[in-house]
Amino acid sequence: MSIPVLTNLLFATWSFGGIYGDLRLGDKYLAEVKVTLTCGAATAEATTDAKGSFRVTVQGEGKCRVGVSYEGQTPSVEVVVFEKPARYRLVLEQIEGKYVLKRV
Repeated sequence: MSIPVLTNLLFATWSFGGIYGDLRLGDKYLAEVKVTLTCGAATAEATTDAKGSFRVTVQGEGKCRVGVSYEGQTPSVEVVVFEKPARYRLVLEQIEGKYVLKRV
């Protein structure tokens, strides 16, 4: 077995997916907020930029959870992750003192 074939076999089982998008609270885009993407046992983190945008890649695909850390709370929502990054517009809503993360 040649080295290129062996390399292809090793990397064929690893699948990386990701999401990108923005995060808001009402009409306000949230800067410097930690975004966590979890697919099975794999987790990756990113931080929103000054305009509330983020991009995060994780090993894995399928049903995953994206969560944010905001004002001591960590709400999350289910997303579907594909090999090619998908866009998600996320919005935080405060309901009875608790933040809820939703997809728009």
